[in-house]
Amino acid sequence: MMGISFEEFIGRLQTVQKNFPDDVEIVLNRGANRMIKALKTNSPDSGNDHKGKLNKSWKKKIEGYGKDIHANIYSTAPHFHLIDRGHKIVDKKGQEKGFVQGKHFLQKTIDEQQDDLQEYMWKGVYKRVKDKLDG
Repeated sequence: MMGISFEEFIGRLQTVQKNFPDDVEIVLNRGANRMIKALKTNSPDSGNDHKGKLNKSWKKKIEGYGKDIHANIYSTAPHFHLIDRGHKIVDKKGQEKGFVQGKHFLQKTIDEQQDDLQEYMWKGVYKRVKDKLDG
């Protein structure tokens, strides 16, 4: 399983989607939940107690059906992009005083989880389809 490309994985998944769209939706939902759990774990914490914590801001939305189904995973925190990508430090006059380097935790989490998530989703789809075909 580890030897196929991401594009080939998507192609195989689309073939199964045509024949078993409900099963693919269930497995996609579970895979998205696993990614959200990993993002919550890897989200940096400021240490301050405040409303709008980054690790509690991750949401998902399953959109489409059949061949066009996909999961959108997003953060509702307004400061997410500043922490992930970095930002300038500016004083009240607008003068740049420095730069805070981004944590880039989103891409790190995706890179860490990609292979495991692909395998988990393949096994989930395979098991559900096999159970249906075996009766």
